[in-house]
Amino acid sequence: MIVGLLKHRVQVSIFTISIVYFGLLAYSLVIPTSFYEISEVQENLLFGSIFGKIVVNSLLYKIITFIFILIGAITLTVVSVNHELISKSNFLPAFFYFIFSFSAITSLALLPILISNTFVLLGLNSLYNSYRRENALFECFNAGIYITLASCFCTYYFLIIPIGIIAIMILKSFNWREWMCFIFGTIMPIYIYSSVSYLMGKCYSKPYDLFSSIFHSTRLPLFSEYYLLFIVVTLFMLVLAIFHYISRGFGNRVKIQKAKFILIWLTVFCLIISVISYVPNFWLLPCIVPFSIMIGDYLGEVKRLKIANTLLTLFMGGFLIIWLYHLNLI
Repeated sequence: MIVGLLKHRVQVSIFTISIVYFGLLAYSLVIPTSFYEISEVQENLLFGSIFGKIVVNSLLYKIITFIFILIGAITLTVVSVNHELISKSNFLPAFFYFIFSFSAITSLALLPILISNTFVLLGLNSLYNSYRRENALFECFNAGIYITLASCFCTYYFLIIPIGIIAIMILKSFNWREWMCFIFGTIMPIYIYSSVSYLMGKCYSKPYDLFSSIFHSTRLPLFSEYYLLFIVVTLFMLVLAIFHYISRGFGNRVKIQKAKFILIWLTVFCLIISVISYVPNFWLLPCIVPFSIMIGDYLGEVKRLKIANTLLTLFMGGFLIIWLYHLNLI
């Protein structure tokens, strides 16, 4: 089945993943979407000001969403392959990224999170690039900027910032200059925004108000019963992936072991965001970056294709229920 098609020859994998993407795109074009002014979205710093005057209807909103889904999947694949988190011919993480993203395509909260996920991937890339570099100040600074920009589009991603310090501790020996460069990088976007807002006579304390509000607006996650099978199978495959990592020692090279250990830490922080934030429909949406990589890598490494295909069939069965629900067929 599809597991075999997405983990062997690169040409076949690219062709298969292209069919999957355009099939999901066609599906999402026919489902109803409730649209309201993007400028009214308040739980972020930059999203409304950038896209508020660009996106004027639901169709344009969907088109921009499709573009960011594609950019995120490509970035995830490039980062995963370059840092050996997956094999070069394994396109399963991109497949899972597509499915996770399109499972919540009717939610307006999807677009800010997709932009944030792209910046998280760029931040991970910079952190991984710092490994075994004597002078990694530039990479640490860039990582701080990217992670803060992620929180500028979805405020709850502010809670991911500690992953930068944790990653530097895992990848490198202590160097206070690198730590300070990362911290300066995290401060820089907020400092620029506040300075420009002050000069323009606007509210320059908005970033701090938004960041403090996430601790006062926590709530239990809500999701439709139609997402239950999808979520249960996803979490089950994640547990299998973590046990697979533990049993295999996270890989046969030190860099791979450290990179995958950072992914587990990222999963922990993303799960915290999922629990305390309000994301309509698929409430695990903030976790799709580590979930896609870890689950895709696990299924790609399973030697018995029957097991991998069975798990994927259950996963797609959950997505089929969501698909029927969005089409108002159940």
